[in-house]
Amino acid sequence: MKTTATAPSILRIAYTPDSDDVYNFYAWEHGRVGLDTPGCGVEFHRDHIAELNHAADNEAFDVVAVSSIAYPRLADRYWILSTGNSIGRNFGPMLVSKRYRTTADLRGKRVGVAGTRTTGGVMARMFCPGAEFVEIAYDRIADAVVQGECDAGVMIHEEILFFPGKGLHGVCDLGKAWCQDTGLPLPVGLNLVRKKMGMELARNVAGACHRSLRWAIDHTDEVAAFARKFGRGMAREHIQMFSNEDTLRLPEDACRSLGVLFHRLAGMGLAPSIESFQVVAEDGPTRWEVPTQ
Repeated sequence: MKTTATAPSILRIAYTPDSDDVYNFYAWEHGRVGLDTPGCGVEFHRDHIAELNHAADNEAFDVVAVSSIAYPRLADRYWILSTGNSIGRNFGPMLVSKRYRTTADLRGKRVGVAGTRTTGGVMARMFCPGAEFVEIAYDRIADAVVQGECDAGVMIHEEILFFPGKGLHGVCDLGKAWCQDTGLPLPVGLNLVRKKMGMELARNVAGACHRSLRWAIDHTDEVAAFARKFGRGMAREHIQMFSNEDTLRLPEDACRSLGVLFHRLAGMGLAPSIESFQVVAEDGPTRWEVPTQ
């Protein structure tokens, strides 16, 4: 899709109120680093991932964090940024329960998910077939399972670390299941940039994101202390899981995994089929093909 570059006077950036996203954007949001585009200001917004997925559908933000599985329906309007993405290597969204022990036990049972169109929700559908999925705010799911409102739930964000304290046990690490099935890491969440802004500004945004995360890595104590205000108070542990070298620059195996994911989503009827996608870094874009089988 050909687009005409339109640089905004105010760049609207949205991310989740989760410790790793807060960590990634802290330096930029607090003026420690900036955007190399004169005359372009920035505004930062936070909202839950299901809401940001919907906001991206409406192009409400110029830079936005979304579930990885949301990208194919946004591919004509957004590029993927190389920095700020959440990658799970043998870990990811966790399916938990109080009573049930296996995914087979959950056939026909109610499973709480933050959204049926989130990565955790789709992974549950892939690896826990036959369950009934119900949407619940992600930070209420553990309580919903404890109280019997649902039989199991998918933990995301810091809930991945928090659920044992609620007396729940893991049924299936959905990120590990993906890794075992594909031999590739699981891209959980992506940072996107609007194509309408043009490639030059997109590359500048990628550079600012990279500098922001690099600054956070060099000043972890300060940034982790701020990030601790969000989530369950397990910011440092969660940051170590989802803000790392993979987050600094999307690696080749994660890009290949995205292609496999997009192909599977189309096969499941959960997303439109796309032939390729571009990942934008400060030094330019890289095009990746989506496999046909």
